[in-house]
Amino acid sequence: MNTRHDDTANLVDPGSQKRIDEVANALRRRGGSATSTEIAADLGIHPSTARFHLDRLVEQGRVEMTRQHRATRGRPRTIFTLVSDEGPRAYRLLSAMLVEALTASDHPTATAMRIGQRWGQHQPGDLVAVLDDMGFSPVRQEDGIMLHHCPFLDLARDQPQVVCSLHRGVIEGVTGQAATIDAKPGVRCVVHVSP
Repeated sequence: MNTRHDDTANLVDPGSQKRIDEVANALRRRGGSATSTEIAADLGIHPSTARFHLDRLVEQGRVEMTRQHRATRGRPRTIFTLVSDEGPRAYRLLSAMLVEALTASDHPTATAMRIGQRWGQHQPGDLVAVLDDMGFSPVRQEDGIMLHHCPFLDLARDQPQVVCSLHRGVIEGVTGQAATIDAKPGVRCVVHVSP
């Protein structure tokens, strides 16, 4: 019988936040520090899989990686240590709950616009830079600003009237001018700012 761990079922979405959080919890149970081999043994997964998820935690800033030199010959051990013990974050869930509440309000589009305008008024005046910082990958074109990526795509597809109105409000808040968005979430969105 093969005693090697077969965790292919766990690799359907190897970068899933759920699995990453499970690895963080395994670190927490070990007092906050461990090697990828120790985490793999705890979770019953291959060490390479554990290392993959630990590397994602490092990228997220939730874990630090250090090398521990051995007194004997051999490669240094890589130790992963939790930066803090705050637990997983659920910003996507929070965003969905807030959009849902806003959608159920009396004037969802107008309220989303006002929220966006207030936030936009406190941002620097370069609209393309603000949109880029938000994750939209904007490119200025002759007919407006093309948004190549929507960091809120799931929410924008479900509730475009609220999410796109919020973005329009941000644009108006930054520029101080009226704006429109030719919005086709997931396909093509173009921002037009009135002169």
